[in-house]
Amino acid sequence: MKPIFSVIVFSLLIFTSCGYKSSEYKALQAQNDSLLRVKHQMQEELDGYFSTMNQIEQNIEKIKETQGILSNQPVGEELDSDARMKINDDLLYLNELLQANKDELARLKAKIKRSSFKSAELERSLVRLTKALEEESAKVALLQTELAAKDSLIAELGTTVETMDNDIENLKTDVTIKESKIAEQDETIHTAWYVFGTRKELKEQKIVTSDGLFSPKRVLQSDFNKNYFVRIDARKTKSIPLFSTRAKILTSHPKSSYTLEKENDNFVLLITDTEDFWSISKYLVIEVE
Repeated sequence: MKPIFSVIVFSLLIFTSCGYKSSEYKALQAQNDSLLRVKHQMQEELDGYFSTMNQIEQNIEKIKETQGILSNQPVGEELDSDARMKINDDLLYLNELLQANKDELARLKAKIKRSSFKSAELERSLVRLTKALEEESAKVALLQTELAAKDSLIAELGTTVETMDNDIENLKTDVTIKESKIAEQDETIHTAWYVFGTRKELKEQKIVTSDGLFSPKRVLQSDFNKNYFVRIDARKTKSIPLFSTRAKILTSHPKSSYTLEKENDNFVLLITDTEDFWSISKYLVIEVE
């Protein structure tokens, strides 16, 4: 029995040892995976920093190239307006590009400051880029001064062009506002209202009134309900279905400008001359049964 017991004990020891090693291996593997993820994130972060700095460096080269072109540009009375405008556009481009790169560099510095990643090489690159941008800014300012001194019209042209642009924008705004007002006025001028209903309905809305049993009807004489009317464009409305076998127009409209026709036993008002029809009144009241 003893040999068998020894084998069992030895087996248990091996199993326990393997289980321990397996648990330790999993822990180490998890730690290794975590470190790899951190490394990958740091690499992506670093790549992003250097990508931005490379772009800024490329832009600095563009600035230098444009400066070189402008420095060799002949300036004087022989320049025509197109050439002067081109110089002003180039100067504007330089200033905008410089400002854009300064803003981008400031954002990059803020991002690196918040990051847990630190690199001496990265810091040196930032210092170098900052110095380069400051130097180019000074060169562009000097170039602008020199060009303006050689030809005062260049400096004046920049202001003139900007003023003209503002004038054009203001003119566009004024035209838009005026067109809108004209459209509103046009709509108001050609707006008309109509209503049809039984005598009872028209009286309830105070559209038709009468002082006594034998007194004549009065139309639109008191504070009638305007919301009861249908609003229309007088130019476009050519017919109004009345849905009644009897119809009588109570407001004043030239008889030559309309007809009352029957369609499917019901009357329809046909306006043959819209301008003439609405010339006396913009309100149309029709009594039906």
